[in-house]
Amino acid sequence: MPTFSSDALTNWIAEIFQACAVPRDAALVVAEHLVDAEACGVSSHGVIRVPQYLRAIAEKRVIPDARLTVVREHAATAVLDGGHGFGQVMARAAMDVAIERAKQAGVGAVTLRNCGHTGRLGSYPEQATRAGMAGLIMSNTGGNGQWVAPFGGLAGRLSTNPISIAVPSESGNPLLMDFATSIAPEGRVRTLQVAGRPLPPGWIVNHRGEPSTNPDDLYGPPRGAILPLGGHKGFGLAMLVDALAGGLSGAGCCVSTDQPMDGKTDGAFLLAIHVEDFCPPAEFRSAVARLMAHVKSSPPAPGVAEVVVPGELEFRTRAERLQSGIPVADATWDLLRESARRAGVAEL
Repeated sequence: MPTFSSDALTNWIAEIFQACAVPRDAALVVAEHLVDAEACGVSSHGVIRVPQYLRAIAEKRVIPDARLTVVREHAATAVLDGGHGFGQVMARAAMDVAIERAKQAGVGAVTLRNCGHTGRLGSYPEQATRAGMAGLIMSNTGGNGQWVAPFGGLAGRLSTNPISIAVPSESGNPLLMDFATSIAPEGRVRTLQVAGRPLPPGWIVNHRGEPSTNPDDLYGPPRGAILPLGGHKGFGLAMLVDALAGGLSGAGCCVSTDQPMDGKTDGAFLLAIHVEDFCPPAEFRSAVARLMAHVKSSPPAPGVAEVVVPGELEFRTRAERLQSGIPVADATWDLLRESARRAGVAEL
């Protein structure tokens, strides 16, 4: 398994995108996002996505030089259109808009439509915390990518519809939660399929509704389905994410099975909260830090080394990998080498 520094891997992936007519600024945003996901240990949303994004460019589902536009706006809100650009570029810019609205109005609520795969959602609420704010994002796929069966159903009717929330803390890293409303992201299934490894039991069912650990049973044909997180609870949350991210933005919700599985046009709902308008920021950060310390003070259960709070493992992994290097799975590395070869870029 090869290991690379964050800077070297980022610059190489940006070079691959640039060789495929992506402007330098957009190429760097996407590469930084993918490598940071890899650094955090979220390989399902890391560099394995490079071939997927290059296909989207070739099929003109992503417009590399698209610019964010404002459809309508008010003091605390905005409806934004990504022009079918990269999701990472557009979602980062959309959170910037939400942050600016929050500075003026206390909260900034923004919707985003017509953009590619937004990637690891935790990146965007973390962006808000760097501005001293609390942040939230939820995302759907505009009615596409219906991998997830409803509670009590057998066939896919919903996307994995993730949500992420973060709040600042004086402990150094924010308290951050980032999860799909399905039991696993589709990208995690894809990562294990590429690696030739079985899935944990309880993730998917095949087209007959039978439990399976074979990732090929999800993709078919005929297709199986991913199960919702926590049964009816994840299923209900997924529907509400679809309504807010897809309905409010105009990206669209899951209303027809006649939709592409990989034709992703994400919709998103983003929220930034100006902590200072509610309470003194230092007081809030201290309260969050004390909450985290209190939760971590619980004696660990048998077989558990320690109690960790949301985001802690990802931030710990990031710190370690930024120092020692970012490992890339062998199967993923083979895909990246092939992408570089096709783009005419020398191997890293």
